Amino acid sequence: MNALSRREEETLLKTTKARALKECDQVVRDFAECATGRTVSVVWACRDQYKSLQECMLQ
Repeated sequence: MNALSRREEETLLKTTKARALKECDQVVRDFAECATGRTVSVVWACRDQYKSLQECMLQ
């Protein structure tokens, strides 16, 4: 069984997250723009942007 050490796992996660945020920069900006000034209503008002953000991050 090959497993990553805790340190390797954290490094991989950090690198992957940074890469995803870089590649999804415009989608993140769209969601942030929609969410600005909202609190609870962000859930339904920005649903489409959130779905797009999730799809981009999973690629």
